[in-house]
Amino acid sequence: MHQMVVREGLYHTLQTAFDESGVPWQDCQLEDRGDGALILVPPEYPAHWLADRWPDRLLTHLRRYNAIHAEEARMRLRVSLHSGEVSENEQGVASQAINTAFRQLDAQQAKVALRASGGTLALIASDEFFHDVIKQEPAAAPASYQQIAVAMKDSRTLAWLRLLDAAQADTAPPGPGRHDVTALVDAALDIDILRDPRGRELVFDQLRPEIANAVPYFPRQRHHMFSLIQTCMNYPGGLQELIEVVRQLEGDSPVVHRFAAAADLVLTRDK
Repeated sequence: MHQMVVREGLYHTLQTAFDESGVPWQDCQLEDRGDGALILVPPEYPAHWLADRWPDRLLTHLRRYNAIHAEEARMRLRVSLHSGEVSENEQGVASQAINTAFRQLDAQQAKVALRASGGTLALIASDEFFHDVIKQEPAAAPASYQQIAVAMKDSRTLAWLRLLDAAQADTAPPGPGRHDVTALVDAALDIDILRDPRGRELVFDQLRPEIANAVPYFPRQRHHMFSLIQTCMNYPGGLQELIEVVRQLEGDSPVVHRFAAAADLVLTRDK
């Protein structure tokens, strides 16, 4: 019974949000995917409408739905935003762009962050969509997005996550900004044991398995370091644990002290 209510509520919420944002629901192509949906928006509608108009309308109607339904029937949504060419045949639609959208929708970091936030709506934009669309439109609130790691089938990539509830709540405390995390990555790369691939393996061996096993691998050194730090931040006490492991292996040198100070700034703003 609850499943039917949620299903009906999901499609009503989506339809209303699209119609109110200027993209008629009837013009979109829909494929039901069981516990979710694939929605293809015609190219004649500006892509930035999906980044600035549509998310706010979606959150509004999601809140209205949750306000009048029992806890078992309430919804928490993750939405993947991407663009690209799509092929269609008798069996349906397919493309690498669709595969990418579903891979980033399943990103572990997005799931953990949404659950930890207590919010109801997360947007996950591909790196291309973020830079080509969101970053070019101030009304899309590009500063409210944070980078996350996404595991693809044969590789790793980056995406951008926005938790709308946290971004719009007047009482929500400010989290760490991109500048803080960038400074933390820079400080980490000054430490020999984190800069060296074999050294990082030693660090991974000392971290608790649920953290070490959740870190997506990236061949580029900076991307892998960002992935490690972001994963640690997604677990309670994870960043503090990384600092202590580095101290044990590297000693309390000046570069380790700078790394710890940069981490303290991130942790302070995340409270």
